Amino acid sequence: MSAAGVIWRIWRFRWVIALASGAAVGSAYPPTVLGPLAWIAFVPMLALLDRAVAEQKRWGLLLYAFGFAWHGAANWWVMSWQPETDPYLMVAGAVLWLVHPLFLIPALALYAILRRKGMSLERALVTMVAAFVTVEWLHSLGDLSYPWLALGYTQLRSMALAQIADLTGVWGVGLIAITLNVVVYAWIVRVARPGHRIASPLHGALQLGGWMFAVLAVPMIYGVLRLVEYQPASAEPLSVAVVQPNINPWRKWSYADERPMLEQHIALQDRLRRSRRIELAVWSETALPGGLLDARGADLLARVRAWCDSTNCAVLTGFADIERYRPLRAYNAAVLILPHAERYEVHRKSRLTPFGEYMPFSDLIPDLANALQWSVGISSWAKGPGPVALPLVRRNDTLAHLGVMICIESIYPDFAAECVRRGADVLVVITNDAWYDGTTGPDQHFAIAQMRAIETRRPVVRCANSGISGFIAPTGAVLLCAPARTATAVATTVVPQTERSLYVRFGDWLPLVMLVFVAASIIEWMYRRRQ
Repeated sequence: MSAAGVIWRIWRFRWVIALASGAAVGSAYPPTVLGPLAWIAFVPMLALLDRAVAEQKRWGLLLYAFGFAWHGAANWWVMSWQPETDPYLMVAGAVLWLVHPLFLIPALALYAILRRKGMSLERALVTMVAAFVTVEWLHSLGDLSYPWLALGYTQLRSMALAQIADLTGVWGVGLIAITLNVVVYAWIVRVARPGHRIASPLHGALQLGGWMFAVLAVPMIYGVLRLVEYQPASAEPLSVAVVQPNINPWRKWSYADERPMLEQHIALQDRLRRSRRIELAVWSETALPGGLLDARGADLLARVRAWCDSTNCAVLTGFADIERYRPLRAYNAAVLILPHAERYEVHRKSRLTPFGEYMPFSDLIPDLANALQWSVGISSWAKGPGPVALPLVRRNDTLAHLGVMICIESIYPDFAAECVRRGADVLVVITNDAWYDGTTGPDQHFAIAQMRAIETRRPVVRCANSGISGFIAPTGAVLLCAPARTATAVATTVVPQTERSLYVRFGDWLPLVMLVFVAASIIEWMYRRRQ
């Protein structure tokens, strides 16, 4: 049987192929080392779409099955799957699994539509690549945004390839991965055409390898040079500790007295202070779940202030910033408590987890917030004003400006970049990934912070309730990690950076260029068709 015959017979196994193709994409994300799988995982789905168009068969459900398997293989952990998981969290995770595929597949759907309308294979593939980058970026905007599965994250096990993110953001790394799929698929289609012959299998493999090398060469060379030649700016090192208390997230909200949690944090960092000097201690998201800056939290605040004053060490902690109680209006927030200070800088979380912390569009329709009521903690948080850079000051000297990101804020490239534009020379991520202990979720979330470090060329300090806590260099390299699901504290020195990467300076320029290209390509093609 000819190669063409083999390719066209895949329709008999279309559902298995669609699911396997999507699962292959999802399996390429950290913590696996299967990143190169994302270079070819889209190829079977592209073949299915072309087969469906050629035979005038329906392809919508096949494409949804592909997205369903993609999300499932990478994000199955969102439902938590723990004995104490709140039923609402399970339902919200299931809804996400059902809906999210619709946000993953529009570029492939556009490809099928353009092919049905008669656009050539090569042009449709190029347009699809540009549309893919555009759709990923659009999915990072608005109340329903969830850019966790940006394709560029699959390449974080290849530090050299990921370095291009300081020019393009994560979008450029994804562009390389999807382009490699197109190169492989175009080569297969070319070889499978009737009458086409290759001199030998070796000749064909070398030809395909040459095409793939043409895509990879420039970004890989750039990445190697950046890793070899990168010189961080010289500045006064800052000694930073991250305190990982490993407190059960389901029970911490039910404690009537928060003092034991507070004392646990202080004990962990005091143990660390016996062996080294610490200038900043970072605690996790809602490390103190009750109010800290209102009357109810006065005793807790006094205890933290006393510790800071006696040790000359600052504390950055997550807490519930409660503005009023009836009706409740609270912010998921972080406060920087400086030694001998009378006022405190606060960051209020503005990028909230859809359906987990915030009901989308409830700002426009307040009654929607009532639909979000689960039994752990505060169900519906208010939105904060946006990115900030909190000044870390000691004796009138500014040691650093901290760009604070709380939990899901760290998955938004533009959020981290805006922190840097506002003066942040160190990025800090605080989170409570303990909801997903024992799954791949915390590992993925940590890897995403590595991409933020590369994009902004800033060191990242990351503190999680149960892990993964640690320190990331501006190149994305992991400097130090605390063991997961262990009560501990670790510390190292962090050097604030002032360099502004091209991505920080120009933002999401690449997807905007891709958007213009898609529109221009389709308009020009339609005009030529009419002519």
